[in-house]
Amino acid sequence: MAFGILESHNVANPVDVPGTATLEETRTNDSDPFVKHAPGRPDLILVPTPSDDPCDPLNFSRARKEAAYLALLGGTVLAGTCGPLVAPAFVQLASELDRPLSQISQLNGTLVLTIGVGSAIFASIQRKWGTRPSFLLAALFAFISQIWAGASKTNYPSLLAARAVQGLAMGCVSLPGINLGPVISAQIIQAQDWTYAFWWQSLANGIVLLATVAFVPELIYDRSPYNAEVVRRRELACPTSDKVLTEDKDAVLASVVAAPASKWSAYRLYTGVKTDEPFWRIAIRPFFYVNSPIVIWASLTFSVCFNLLPLAATVYSQIFSAPPYSLEVGSIGIISGIPPLIGTIIGTVLSGPGSDWIVKAMAKRNNGIYEPEFRLTTMSLFLVFGGMGFYGWGLQTSDSWIVPAVFIAILHVGVSAATISCVGYVTDAMREGYATRGPRQFFVSLGSLVVATSALVVPAWIFGKRARLWFSQHNLL
Repeated sequence: MAFGILESHNVANPVDVPGTATLEETRTNDSDPFVKHAPGRPDLILVPTPSDDPCDPLNFSRARKEAAYLALLGGTVLAGTCGPLVAPAFVQLASELDRPLSQISQLNGTLVLTIGVGSAIFASIQRKWGTRPSFLLAALFAFISQIWAGASKTNYPSLLAARAVQGLAMGCVSLPGINLGPVISAQIIQAQDWTYAFWWQSLANGIVLLATVAFVPELIYDRSPYNAEVVRRRELACPTSDKVLTEDKDAVLASVVAAPASKWSAYRLYTGVKTDEPFWRIAIRPFFYVNSPIVIWASLTFSVCFNLLPLAATVYSQIFSAPPYSLEVGSIGIISGIPPLIGTIIGTVLSGPGSDWIVKAMAKRNNGIYEPEFRLTTMSLFLVFGGMGFYGWGLQTSDSWIVPAVFIAILHVGVSAATISCVGYVTDAMREGYATRGPRQFFVSLGSLVVATSALVVPAWIFGKRARLWFSQHNLL
């Protein structure tokens, strides 16, 4: 039993449990002719091993890889800024659209809801037809929906529908740019109008769409035939005969790599079906993962962490536009963006490199055996900083905006650490509560939610290894 993690009784070797591994497990024989080294780094073995097919993404030039990365990075950042794009102007929107704040907040709630739908749809598209069609569709939907939202003006149903489509497009990517969105959009709203936030966003999305068409190739490549043939030849070959192994390598390449396609064929709009499995089966497969206790815990915890941020952001405009702060939209945007950015950076450093250091140290103390539950240690940051942020904000009595800004930063330290922990291990109702009960009870309630959610890490830590083995042995997928 490592650090309180219960061992499974019906397995001979503790390392045989899915997810558990030894630190030396990935060592490879340098004399193996199938092994490839990084250019200019004879001491660095490439894992996975690139094939000799020019369409293999691992064989793309550094320039092609960087171009694809930058295009996808731009789309990802824009997806993050889309969520809170008009959050600093919610009070202004309520006045112009003649709608209560509870309905204005649905502009964010609907978007968050359709993000989940979009994630399931685009994940299935990627599995069936590849990544390039999904990225192109997401970029196209994002571009069209931003123009749609900007043209909606005072038409609330049209604006709500546009936000729903934006959420679908966001489901294709993750959301690292959320902290900078309010800072930029608030200045645009204050200087021009809230519709211009969507118009400028559509311009940026148009550029990303063109970059996706030009620079993002198909990234799915089936290397299983090559790998299977390599394994078979290694088993048949004499390990002491380099000549035999080299001849086997040539035979493998001749049988697996047929007439190579052009290296630019990966940029076609459609590169063929990637699997013979029916699309409906691919689409429903994620729902079978709810049989896993690990997935249930991670989904619950990540959902709470993910929704805490837009949930708190929906009341920023209410809080800081009213006395004693009485801030303008531009200033509200700065408070909504800069403190969260600072907190997220700190939380990412603590739970990223910090988690790696903790995991390595714990694995060393555990006789070189790594357990995925080691990643849960950074959930303690969520308990400490997340609870401190909400409780501190709810109980503070200062009239200065600096004090809540500090607690917002502290909150984001904890939330970013928790989301990274969940990923590494596998919004409207509260506005009504704020309006009726006041900020004190509102944020103290959220603080209690942080404490309750953090407590779930205890059973996940203790029973996680047994749950992983049970899920694997019952073959529920």
